[in-house]
Amino acid sequence: MKPDLTEATYREKSGTVRRAVLALLLPVCLTLSACMGGGSSAVSALAIDQTTTGSIAPLSAEGEVLSDETVIRDLVGNLSQDDLANSQPWSNSLTGSAGVITDMTILVDGDRTCRLFRTTRHSFDGVALFNGRVCRRPDGGWDLVSLDRAEG
Repeated sequence: MKPDLTEATYREKSGTVRRAVLALLLPVCLTLSACMGGGSSAVSALAIDQTTTGSIAPLSAEGEVLSDETVIRDLVGNLSQDDLANSQPWSNSLTGSAGVITDMTILVDGDRTCRLFRTTRHSFDGVALFNGRVCRRPDGGWDLVSLDRAEG
């Protein structure tokens, strides 16, 4: 015979309520513990996803600098004598870096003609000033001999 809760004593009512609460909480607790036990915690949800795809090759910081060096070398090497007196902006669509080349001078180093210059480099990691030097090869092309971060 089922107890009639309207006529049950306080002790009988509290026992029934306790069992009902336990019956509802037990599945919830088991479900939550299964989620936490699988490594899906709040801390692991904040971790960086290390999944790598093969569709896009990441560009390393060194690759960015080399790519910027190529753009700068080609620009300084291809300037006419008259253009050396003017500031020359440059940009690299591959890396998003840009800058302005200034203070270009010609230096004859033995049998090689070189161009000294200064340039800024605006990139995701900030703005930096560089001193550079390109020299003409015997075949007429240009080599970037140095591109060093300026002190200060």
